[in-house]
Amino acid sequence: MIKIGKVIGDVIEAGGVKNVTNYYCDHKTDAESADMHLSKDDVPEKLKTPEADELMEDLVDAGLLTDDWQPKELSGSERGLLAKEICGRLNINDVWKVFGKLWNEKPETLRSHLNKALDQKKSLLFQEKLKNILS
Repeated sequence: MIKIGKVIGDVIEAGGVKNVTNYYCDHKTDAESADMHLSKDDVPEKLKTPEADELMEDLVDAGLLTDDWQPKELSGSERGLLAKEICGRLNINDVWKVFGKLWNEKPETLRSHLNKALDQKKSLLFQEKLKNILS
């Protein structure tokens, strides 16, 4: 089964507020989704700290991550921004390797998502949301 989701929001631009709609697609089958739960052994070592636990729990509580720290209906751009923000707060230098492993995504793909996000005005709203959640 392929799940297609829809996210609707507003973007603030010069001249006013613009409504945008983003679509995302989850290509996992039900069987694959059932197997996606992580054990503590699957979590990269750099995320096995009390500081990381606290940060990730804040993101779970905010609905951005599932209980096993997987992105919850986030676009590629949002995943890139989230990974970069988490690593910045935890002083982790190898962002893409750590979150590529955690989220079962190619590190270079995750990095390219961030590069795309930096060119999008709507990313500012997500970055503001992250700042509010993690402050």
